[in-house]
Amino acid sequence: MGTVGGIRRVRFTTSHPRDFVKPIVDAIDANPNLCNHVHLPVQSGSSRVLEGMLRLYTRDQYMEKRGWIKNARRPIAITSDIIVGFPGETEKDFEETLSLLDEIQYDSIFSFKYSPRPNTGALQMPDHIPEEEKGRRLTIVQEKQRAIQIRQNAALIGAVEEVNVEGFHAALGLWAGRTSRNRTLNFTCAGPSPEELMGKYVNVRVTRGGPNSLAGETVN
Repeated sequence: MGTVGGIRRVRFTTSHPRDFVKPIVDAIDANPNLCNHVHLPVQSGSSRVLEGMLRLYTRDQYMEKRGWIKNARRPIAITSDIIVGFPGETEKDFEETLSLLDEIQYDSIFSFKYSPRPNTGALQMPDHIPEEEKGRRLTIVQEKQRAIQIRQNAALIGAVEEVNVEGFHAALGLWAGRTSRNRTLNFTCAGPSPEELMGKYVNVRVTRGGPNSLAGETVN
Protein backbone atom coordinates (compact mmCIF):
# COMPACT_ATOMS: atom_id res chain seq x y z
CA MET A 1 0.00 0.00 0.00
CA GLY A 2 1.34 3.44 -0.87
CA THR A 3 1.86 6.30 1.50
CA VAL A 4 1.23 10.02 1.33
CA GLY A 5 3.83 12.19 3.01
CA GLY A 6 5.11 9.19 4.96
CA ILE A 7 1.77 8.55 6.71
CA ARG A 8 0.58 4.96 6.27
CA ARG A 9 -2.87 5.30 7.83
CA VAL A 10 -5.19 8.20 8.65
CA ARG A 11 -8.40 7.34 10.49
CA PHE A 12 -11.59 9.41 10.17
CA THR A 13 -12.68 9.40 13.80
CA THR A 14 -16.29 10.56 13.96
CA SER A 15 -18.87 12.94 12.54
CA HIS A 16 -22.24 14.26 13.59
CA PRO A 17 -24.52 12.67 10.98
CA ARG A 18 -25.84 16.14 10.12
CA ASP A 19 -22.34 17.06 8.90
CA PHE A 20 -21.47 13.79 7.17
CA VAL A 21 -21.38 14.31 3.40
CA LYS A 22 -20.77 12.01 0.45
CA PRO A 23 -17.36 13.54 -0.43
CA ILE A 24 -16.05 11.96 2.80
CA VAL A 25 -16.94 8.53 1.42
CA ASP A 26 -15.50 9.46 -1.97
CA ALA A 27 -12.23 10.48 -0.28
CA ILE A 28 -12.00 7.17 1.61
CA ASP A 29 -12.64 5.33 -1.65
CA ALA A 30 -9.94 7.27 -3.50
CA ASN A 31 -7.20 7.20 -0.83
CA PRO A 32 -5.98 3.86 0.55
CA ASN A 33 -4.21 5.77 3.32
CA LEU A 34 -7.62 6.71 4.73
CA CYS A 35 -8.84 3.84 6.90
CA ASN A 36 -12.05 2.30 5.64
CA HIS A 37 -13.94 2.86 8.88
CA VAL A 38 -16.52 5.52 9.80
CA HIS A 39 -17.99 6.16 13.24
CA LEU A 40 -21.43 7.67 12.69
CA PRO A 41 -23.34 8.00 15.98
CA VAL A 42 -27.06 7.53 15.37
CA GLN A 43 -28.22 7.52 19.05
CA SER A 44 -31.72 6.18 18.22
CA GLY A 45 -33.57 4.47 15.40
CA SER A 46 -36.72 6.51 16.03
CA SER A 47 -37.17 9.80 14.19
CA ARG A 48 -39.50 10.93 16.98
CA VAL A 49 -36.79 10.38 19.61
CA LEU A 50 -34.16 11.97 17.38
CA GLU A 51 -36.32 15.09 17.19
CA GLY A 52 -36.56 15.16 20.99
CA MET A 53 -32.77 14.85 21.18
CA LEU A 54 -32.41 17.80 18.78
CA ARG A 55 -30.22 15.66 16.52
CA LEU A 56 -31.34 17.56 13.38
CA TYR A 57 -31.75 14.51 11.16
CA THR A 58 -34.34 11.76 10.70
CA ARG A 59 -33.91 8.02 10.45
CA ASP A 60 -34.40 8.22 6.68
CA GLN A 61 -31.73 10.91 6.34
CA TYR A 62 -29.33 8.80 8.39
CA MET A 63 -30.07 5.76 6.22
CA GLU A 64 -29.25 7.79 3.11
CA LYS A 65 -25.78 8.43 4.53
CA ARG A 66 -25.50 4.74 5.42
CA GLY A 67 -26.28 4.00 1.76
CA TRP A 68 -23.28 6.04 0.61
CA ILE A 69 -21.04 3.92 2.86
CA LYS A 70 -22.62 0.63 1.81
CA ASN A 71 -22.26 1.43 -1.90
CA ALA A 72 -18.60 2.49 -1.67
CA ARG A 73 -16.04 0.55 -3.71
CA ARG A 74 -14.03 -0.27 -0.59
CA PRO A 75 -15.69 -2.24 2.23
CA ILE A 76 -16.11 0.49 4.85
CA ALA A 77 -16.82 -0.53 8.44
CA ILE A 78 -19.45 1.52 10.26
CA THR A 79 -19.71 1.89 14.03
CA SER A 80 -22.11 3.94 16.12
CA ASP A 81 -23.46 5.08 19.49
CA ILE A 82 -26.87 4.05 20.84
CA ILE A 83 -28.75 5.57 23.77
CA VAL A 84 -31.79 3.79 25.24
CA GLY A 85 -34.35 5.16 27.67
CA PHE A 86 -34.42 8.78 26.49
CA PRO A 87 -37.38 10.56 28.15
CA GLY A 88 -40.60 9.58 26.42
CA GLU A 89 -39.06 6.67 24.47
CA THR A 90 -41.94 4.27 23.91
CA GLU A 91 -41.71 0.55 23.24
CA LYS A 92 -42.38 1.34 19.58
CA ASP A 93 -39.47 3.81 19.54
CA PHE A 94 -37.23 1.18 21.11
CA GLU A 95 -38.30 -1.43 18.56
CA GLU A 96 -37.30 1.03 15.82
CA THR A 97 -33.80 1.16 17.29
CA LEU A 98 -33.64 -2.65 17.26
CA SER A 99 -34.79 -2.74 13.65
CA LEU A 100 -32.09 -0.21 12.78
CA LEU A 101 -29.44 -2.56 14.20
CA ASP A 102 -30.85 -5.36 12.04
CA GLU A 103 -30.93 -3.17 8.95
CA ILE A 104 -27.49 -1.59 9.24
CA GLN A 105 -25.51 -4.47 10.81
CA TYR A 106 -22.98 -2.23 12.56
CA ASP A 107 -19.45 -3.56 12.96
CA SER A 108 -19.61 -2.44 16.59
CA ILE A 109 -21.46 0.04 18.79
CA PHE A 110 -21.09 1.91 22.05
CA SER A 111 -24.40 1.62 23.91
CA PHE A 112 -25.60 3.52 26.96
CA LYS A 113 -28.59 4.17 29.18
CA TYR A 114 -29.82 7.76 29.08
CA SER A 115 -28.67 9.70 32.12
CA PRO A 116 -29.79 13.25 32.98
CA ARG A 117 -27.30 15.98 32.16
CA PRO A 118 -27.45 19.49 33.66
CA ASN A 119 -28.46 22.38 31.42
CA THR A 120 -30.11 20.16 28.80
CA GLY A 121 -33.67 20.37 27.54
CA ALA A 122 -34.22 16.68 28.21
CA LEU A 123 -33.94 17.33 31.93
CA GLN A 124 -37.34 19.08 31.84
CA MET A 125 -39.06 16.48 29.67
CA PRO A 126 -41.89 14.35 31.09
CA ASP A 127 -42.08 10.55 30.98
CA HIS A 128 -38.63 9.68 32.29
CA ILE A 129 -38.01 5.95 31.89
CA PRO A 130 -37.47 3.89 35.07
CA GLU A 131 -33.89 2.67 35.60
CA GLU A 132 -34.99 -0.97 35.55
CA GLU A 133 -36.61 -0.52 32.15
CA LYS A 134 -33.59 1.33 30.78
CA GLY A 135 -31.42 -1.57 31.93
CA ARG A 136 -33.69 -4.08 30.23
CA ARG A 137 -33.56 -2.21 26.95
CA LEU A 138 -29.79 -1.82 27.12
CA THR A 139 -29.34 -5.56 27.66
CA ILE A 140 -31.51 -6.34 24.63
CA VAL A 141 -29.52 -3.93 22.44
CA GLN A 142 -26.20 -5.36 23.59
CA GLU A 143 -27.27 -8.97 23.10
CA LYS A 144 -28.55 -8.25 19.59
CA GLN A 145 -25.36 -6.40 18.63
CA ARG A 146 -23.19 -9.16 20.13
CA ALA A 147 -24.87 -11.70 17.84
CA ILE A 148 -24.31 -9.41 14.83
CA GLN A 149 -20.61 -9.04 15.66
CA ILE A 150 -20.14 -12.78 16.14
CA ARG A 151 -21.57 -13.41 12.65
CA GLN A 152 -19.55 -10.64 11.03
CA ASN A 153 -16.26 -11.63 12.63
CA ALA A 154 -16.79 -15.32 11.86
CA ALA A 155 -17.22 -14.36 8.20
CA LEU A 156 -13.63 -13.04 8.22
CA ILE A 157 -12.07 -16.41 9.11
CA GLY A 158 -9.53 -17.25 6.40
CA ALA A 159 -9.10 -13.63 5.30
CA VAL A 160 -5.70 -11.93 5.40
CA GLU A 161 -5.75 -8.53 7.13
CA GLU A 162 -3.05 -5.90 7.37
CA VAL A 163 -2.52 -5.12 11.07
CA ASN A 164 -0.86 -2.14 12.70
CA VAL A 165 0.90 -3.69 15.72
CA GLU A 166 0.01 -1.93 18.97
CA GLY A 167 1.10 -4.26 21.77
CA PHE A 168 2.41 -7.59 23.03
CA HIS A 169 0.96 -9.75 25.81
CA ALA A 170 4.01 -11.59 27.12
CA ALA A 171 2.07 -14.03 29.35
CA LEU A 172 -0.05 -15.20 26.41
CA GLY A 173 2.60 -14.82 23.72
CA LEU A 174 0.15 -12.80 21.64
CA TRP A 175 0.56 -9.63 19.64
CA ALA A 176 -2.33 -7.20 19.28
CA GLY A 177 -3.14 -4.60 16.67
CA ARG A 178 -5.86 -3.06 14.55
CA THR A 179 -6.99 -3.57 11.00
CA SER A 180 -7.83 -0.72 8.67
CA ARG A 181 -11.50 -1.32 9.52
CA ASN A 182 -10.65 -0.84 13.22
CA ARG A 183 -11.06 -4.45 14.33
CA THR A 184 -8.79 -5.67 17.11
CA LEU A 185 -6.75 -8.66 15.95
CA ASN A 186 -4.68 -10.76 18.38
CA PHE A 187 -2.12 -12.95 16.67
CA THR A 188 0.95 -15.15 16.99
CA CYS A 189 4.21 -14.31 15.29
CA ALA A 190 7.42 -16.29 15.62
CA GLY A 191 10.76 -14.50 15.71
CA PRO A 192 10.68 -10.72 16.17
CA SER A 193 11.10 -9.12 19.57
CA PRO A 194 8.47 -6.63 20.82
CA GLU A 195 10.87 -3.80 20.05
CA GLU A 196 11.22 -4.95 16.44
CA LEU A 197 7.52 -5.39 15.66
CA MET A 198 5.84 -2.62 17.65
CA GLY A 199 4.29 -0.02 15.36
CA LYS A 200 4.96 -2.07 12.24
CA TYR A 201 2.44 -3.40 9.73
CA VAL A 202 2.10 -7.15 9.27
CA ASN A 203 -0.23 -9.44 7.32
CA VAL A 204 -2.28 -11.76 9.52
CA ARG A 205 -4.56 -14.63 8.50
CA VAL A 206 -7.70 -14.72 10.63
CA THR A 207 -8.25 -18.10 12.27
CA ARG A 208 -10.96 -17.29 14.79
CA GLY A 209 -13.62 -14.65 15.33
CA GLY A 210 -15.21 -13.66 18.63
CA PRO A 211 -17.77 -10.98 19.46
CA ASN A 212 -15.21 -8.24 20.11
CA SER A 213 -12.00 -9.28 18.40
CA LEU A 214 -10.29 -11.57 15.91
CA ALA A 215 -7.43 -14.03 16.33
CA GLY A 216 -4.89 -15.19 13.79
CA GLU A 217 -1.31 -15.83 12.76
CA THR A 218 1.11 -13.91 10.59
CA VAL A 219 1.69 -14.91 6.98
CA ASN A 220 4.69 -14.22 4.78
